[in-house]
Amino acid sequence: MTEFIYLHGFASGPNSNKASAFKKRFEELKIPIFVPDLQENDFENLTLSRQIKLVHSIIDANKDKTYGLIGSSMGGYLACLTAQTRDTVKAIYLMAPGFNFLRRWKKKLEHSQVTGPLIPVFHYGYNKEVFINTNLFLDAETWQSFSLDKNIPTKIVHGLHDDTVDIQESRKFVSNHPWCNLTELDSDHGLLSVMDWIIEDSIKFFKKQSLI
Repeated sequence: MTEFIYLHGFASGPNSNKASAFKKRFEELKIPIFVPDLQENDFENLTLSRQIKLVHSIIDANKDKTYGLIGSSMGGYLACLTAQTRDTVKAIYLMAPGFNFLRRWKKKLEHSQVTGPLIPVFHYGYNKEVFINTNLFLDAETWQSFSLDKNIPTKIVHGLHDDTVDIQESRKFVSNHPWCNLTELDSDHGLLSVMDWIIEDSIKFFKKQSLI
């Protein structure tokens, strides 16, 4: 049996608009989907390693099942990293995946006045500004050189007007990974204006891989 795991983005959560829309539609079709809280109630000390460990634990608890991963922004990057090390992950669907996460944040921090270990970020799930530990970026260094070259069915959708993760990131990734497919959409980073289309497209994609 194939189950699906939805990985939400940075400063988001399992009850985000996109996560909720996916969960609602998949449940209507009786397709098993799980949306974990990647922050584990501790956003301040969030790291890529901790999130990947959580996803690994979910997958490893059910070794007789196969998985499809759906990831948004940072969650897309996490899905890609997870798929490299778990053979039970058979396909991934990525929305504006946060490739080169560390490089983008370093660029942001260069233009900020932050000097301590905590930096303020707006958290969309909490609808307020909160703090995150810069250990997130130290940890991200360990994943920056991690190979993403495993040939696994991959579909990427990305908004042409994305000002958070430039669409060039996905274009470059697909050009270097010929088994990946990119659809460019007339939307922004949130992709909410094309959410219904994306969900149906993901279902078609997973059906094509015989996972649904």
